[in-house]
Amino acid sequence: MLAATAALTILDVSKVGVALPAIQETTGGSGSTVQFMLVGYTLAYALFLLPSGRVGDLIPRKLVFLVGALLFVGASVVCALAPDINWLVAGRLAQGAGAGILMPQVLGLIQRIFPAGERAKPLAMLAAITSATSLFGPVLAGVVMELVPSTESWRALFWINVAVGVVVLPLAFRFIVEPPSVRISGFDTVGVLLLAPAIVLLIAPLSTISKTTPPAWWMLVAFVIGAAFAVAFVRHEVRRAKMGLQSLVDPLIFAYRHLTSGVFISGLMHAAGTAGTLIITIALQQAAGQTALETALWMLPSAAAMIVGSIIVARMPQSRGYRLIAIGTGIGGVGLLAIAASFGSVPTAMLPMVVCVLLVVNSLGSAFSGPSNQARTLAEVPEHRASIAASMIQFSQRIGSAIGMAIALIVYYGWEYETVPVTGQPTLGPTVAIAITAGFLIVASIIASLDREKRVRG
Repeated sequence: MLAATAALTILDVSKVGVALPAIQETTGGSGSTVQFMLVGYTLAYALFLLPSGRVGDLIPRKLVFLVGALLFVGASVVCALAPDINWLVAGRLAQGAGAGILMPQVLGLIQRIFPAGERAKPLAMLAAITSATSLFGPVLAGVVMELVPSTESWRALFWINVAVGVVVLPLAFRFIVEPPSVRISGFDTVGVLLLAPAIVLLIAPLSTISKTTPPAWWMLVAFVIGAAFAVAFVRHEVRRAKMGLQSLVDPLIFAYRHLTSGVFISGLMHAAGTAGTLIITIALQQAAGQTALETALWMLPSAAAMIVGSIIVARMPQSRGYRLIAIGTGIGGVGLLAIAASFGSVPTAMLPMVVCVLLVVNSLGSAFSGPSNQARTLAEVPEHRASIAASMIQFSQRIGSAIGMAIALIVYYGWEYETVPVTGQPTLGPTVAIAITAGFLIVASIIASLDREKRVRG
């Protein structure tokens, strides 16, 4: 139940990516508006993660989970019935808020329900389901849009959320039992008021840049103001921690070994995974002439590889954690570089098959690194800090996804059909965009390789 609900929040990134061309055509939205509809979901997701993680440490996590899930499902109804692009954007932002509220509680409940020695398997299962969901999302979207006889078949993608929610939420209410745990007191309201504008002003302007909306002076101003809020937020959090007060982000939690590197690695992995899948999905349709369904089917083997790889990793000793993370992200980075090279050199007729094979390699890398990084990052976090630690991981993932998608979409649409040097292929946009996503994983592999020694708590 927890995994199914978490999967829905990930599914809404990958499946909607397939529908972007259809959504823009039927709603008449501008490129930047449709782009913000996608990135804005992830931005709202990130915005609510840390506050809701702290709320999950204050009151029963099950209650917070149910509230977030209800908001997510209700917002899905708004998206499905949206009369225009503005309503759709509003619904997506509300969906993101619901996802941000419920997701920290999923990891927090796993931390609380399962003993320390038994968490690796449920965490691996959760990582496998959410990762496979991001890959199955395009498949599901392609099938649904092919079967629904309507120019607005994308609306059915949001009704899927409603259907799953109607089944899962009553079961979650009935069967999730949260054991008693230590509760903390106090809520950092000032921290929330500083963090929110920092996130919005630092990232939102990126998501509005497109061919029709080039960078403008106000974006630089927004970035500077957002950076000022971010600095103020960090100083405020450190000051509260020194005073012994509860803070939104407890700086002392970074004393737990591997948490800091794990958070950064997780953000980089999701920047690569979300942006890479999105660009490949769009490019196979626009550059290789595939339909939404054909694109989805070419990506299906990689989803199967993710599931098989995650099952194998779940049986491996966690003492190999950092090696699995470093090797997995390295394999994933090389796989994405090969896909980028394919878009720049392989003939159109062969491109889908080549990409399909290379995506399997990339998925195996993700299967090795994702669950291992999550288990290793949370290994020493105590129960009463479970939700805030989990929300920090999720925060890093959503920020990474938002930044990754924004950068990749800017590059893709900026150089879309320009020719690649040497080969002359008119695919410079996807080639460079996918290469950038590969860079995220290569950096993650380097960080994991350096994190082999135990850290001393300060």
